[in-house]
Amino acid sequence: MEDTSHLRQAALTWLEQARNLPATPQAVTDVALATRPEWEALSNAVTLAAPISDHHDLYGKVTGDWLPRWSVLLGASGLGAATRLIAQGTALPVDEIADSFVAFCTQPAPGVEDWLLLTGDLPEGTRIPLGRYTLQTFTARELQELGAMPFLYGLQPGGLDLDLLVGAPFVHAPNPGGMPHRGGTHWFDLTGPRPEALHWRALLPLILWSEDLLHVDAVFRVERGRYFELNQNRVPTTLQVYGGRYGSPEEVEVRETGSFYLASADLPQMQAFCSAVTAKIDAVMDGATIGRSLPRKRARRLERAA
Repeated sequence: MEDTSHLRQAALTWLEQARNLPATPQAVTDVALATRPEWEALSNAVTLAAPISDHHDLYGKVTGDWLPRWSVLLGASGLGAATRLIAQGTALPVDEIADSFVAFCTQPAPGVEDWLLLTGDLPEGTRIPLGRYTLQTFTARELQELGAMPFLYGLQPGGLDLDLLVGAPFVHAPNPGGMPHRGGTHWFDLTGPRPEALHWRALLPLILWSEDLLHVDAVFRVERGRYFELNQNRVPTTLQVYGGRYGSPEEVEVRETGSFYLASADLPQMQAFCSAVTAKIDAVMDGATIGRSLPRKRARRLERAA
């Protein structure tokens, strides 16, 4: 097991000097790019504790040499956000931040997953297998933990309100060939197939279950513990009027769920239905790899129909 004490201490030293930085993202980046002693020590400690042979995802080529990428060490790890908050005077648990940063650098990189946010309202704790996919709802805390340094959630303005997504149906699946995502939310690619076409094998059982409208609101990628890059602009919302204090109405922003609804009592029946339909889909699509023409035709017809 690699000794990570030097990396932890370098992270603590970096966080200590953060109190003297201007509290802007560009200022933090400029300090890193200017190779101040604290940043150079942190970068060197990463190289020792997480060598490129085991953690290629942390590195990039700079003037011909493989070096830790500041965009990953600051952005993806959450260290940059913590640095800016400390520069603003926010009291943060620096030991916890340092431990999280060490874990980010030294643990194996998580696999890439395809995620779809759907319309609808499902019971808490829903988890239904759909072949290689899973239909699932999450609590706000569970969604926080999909990103880096979840204890920073809510301390930065302009972030995604995860409370909007409690009870939201997500369909997710591993994408072994997917490249780690470093940009914004994956949205509909107007030059290629819509996500309904790419992920029809997960969506078809749900569409067959109910005549209520079900559609994809957003497509994005997740790397658990690093990236949960659903953009807040991709979550359709509406204003709900509630009775406020002293009888005055109060408007609250809520997720627009549409008409697709599932009661807790119906969950076992829906799970059995999806299991049966998924098995039939798999049986037909297995024919695409069979030499005989009839099974291949059936597979193509099902795909086109879906």
